[in-house]
Amino acid sequence: MSIRDIAKMAGVSPSTVSRVVNSGNVSAASPETQERIWKAVRELGYVPNQHARKLKHPDQKQRPRNHNLDCVYARVIGPYLDPFFTVLMRAAEVTAFGRGYNLRYHYSVADIQEGKMVYSGTNSDAAVVLGRIEPHTLGMLQKWYKHLVNIGLNAVPDAQFDQVICSGYEAAKTCVEYLRSLGHKKICYVGETENEQRFRGYLDSMADLELGDMTPYVGRCLFNPTSGYDAVNQLLDSGVEFTAILCANDMNAVGAMKSLREHRLKIPQDVSLIGINDMETVCYLDPMLTTIHVPLQEMGRMGMNLLIDRIEGGHTLPLKMEIPFQLIQRESCGPAPRR
Repeated sequence: MSIRDIAKMAGVSPSTVSRVVNSGNVSAASPETQERIWKAVRELGYVPNQHARKLKHPDQKQRPRNHNLDCVYARVIGPYLDPFFTVLMRAAEVTAFGRGYNLRYHYSVADIQEGKMVYSGTNSDAAVVLGRIEPHTLGMLQKWYKHLVNIGLNAVPDAQFDQVICSGYEAAKTCVEYLRSLGHKKICYVGETENEQRFRGYLDSMADLELGDMTPYVGRCLFNPTSGYDAVNQLLDSGVEFTAILCANDMNAVGAMKSLREHRLKIPQDVSLIGINDMETVCYLDPMLTTIHVPLQEMGRMGMNLLIDRIEGGHTLPLKMEIPFQLIQRESCGPAPRR
């Protein structure tokens, strides 16, 4: 198996394959081309020539020649995959490849629930799990895998596996505190709520405002644009008064923005809007979205390095690495309107 085989399957030149898989440079080719290349890498089971790498980097330890790892999406809603997971997965995959491992098998918890027993054929005892782990899912994965690392926004208390977390709870609190600094008091939440730390952060930050029952201010929805759009429509139709919306992720914010425009509400003059994740596309919205920047590429790299270190005996105790986030102020938030 060689780079030429990957190039043939992906329909690109060997030099393009080399730039993508050896450098990990996200600008080495278009996203579509990179996806074709990495798909070919997974399907062919290609791993770098470790003997050649050892000659080039003599200080590196000898590693398993063809150690396949699994990637599990803890939460996938139908055919929709949040770009949040795509960025995490790609960073983890590039890191694994650079260390002589192959993130070859990808599946979701939904695949198992639908009777597609993907795991049975992977022959792997280690997996990177992306997203919030529900208790039932966690128990299942711990039976299957000797080594796990979870990467996401929701920490698992007292976990017996490694975690790389950017606190969704603190991110939501930061969003609310920023909106309150602009004079907003009636702030809605749009996103998932069950076992969701972003929702808990929102509630805790709003508690001292004494608005009473917060249910009218909450638009419960899945993490995608369509659900965000529907949730904001329902909030507006309910007649609840608000001047700002915290969207639990940027995809919800995209849908929320469309709903507000259709109701002829200006952003941020009438309603301020803030998201979480800082996906690449939000810079091109009009107005540009104020959001929390979650360093997904760093999280993916660190998570994979943590998993490989555990596989190779570098550590045995469960570790939790918390990655800082950053508030990115753009155009979608402004002072609360006087009413």
